[in-house]
Amino acid sequence: MSEPEDVLSDSLETLYDHAPIALGSAGSLYTYQAQNGGPTVALTTPDTQAANWALHATSIWSASIYVADHILDLQIDRRAKQAAEEGRTLNILELGAGAGLPSILIAKNYQDVLVMCSDYPDNALIRTLEENVRRNDACSRCRVVPYAWGSDPSVLLPPGATTDDAPAFDIILAADTLWNSDTHHLFLDTLKRTLRRSPDARIYLIAGLHTGRYVLQSFLRLMSGAGFVTEELTERRIGATDERPWSVDRAEGEDERERRRWTVWMVFKWQYC
Repeated sequence: MSEPEDVLSDSLETLYDHAPIALGSAGSLYTYQAQNGGPTVALTTPDTQAANWALHATSIWSASIYVADHILDLQIDRRAKQAAEEGRTLNILELGAGAGLPSILIAKNYQDVLVMCSDYPDNALIRTLEENVRRNDACSRCRVVPYAWGSDPSVLLPPGATTDDAPAFDIILAADTLWNSDTHHLFLDTLKRTLRRSPDARIYLIAGLHTGRYVLQSFLRLMSGAGFVTEELTERRIGATDERPWSVDRAEGEDERERRRWTVWMVFKWQYC
């Protein structure tokens, strides 16, 4: 049965062409059905302690749903096969996971991967995230890690690894984590310290436009000066197949209704490796 908030969101979109940027509320249930007969993922929407309300983690954000709908674009099969040929497991890190939809779906879809599903070390948030992983029988390939951006990344290491080992993730994934420019430097520091030093390692960032284009543009400038190269930077229409190049200039005259229809798909790699 749909939650009342989800019914309201669907009604707004149908009646007023008002695309929702998030679904659910703290403690509500959300069920995601993967496309083409894929697995179902049942999630409880997280809550946070009052002091951490500014995390805005009490919804299922549309960008995470978009990632789940386009999970094949991460090319996990190819990357996992390559890692296996090197005698290792493909390591994936999700930052700002919220309810954990992409991480859990990846763990259920792919056998030869290990996903570190991380979010801010808020007890209520992490507890719900752990419950979501257990509910969906993803514990064997998806591990929840409380992690604050910019802090020591050794906590993200798989069990058995030593602190001398550099955290090395083949894929770093984050959905709707760029809306607050105050956290950009911490987030970027984490990316630099956790992405595997490999020509094939990739960062996938998917962001909505609900806080405007200039916030995203400020982050893109930081990435270009931090040793990363942009491999893909496109705007994708939610619920359709339309794509167009990213342009900050669209901010002029673009209303909120139009911004809600698009998500920005960003792929980065090391400039020198």
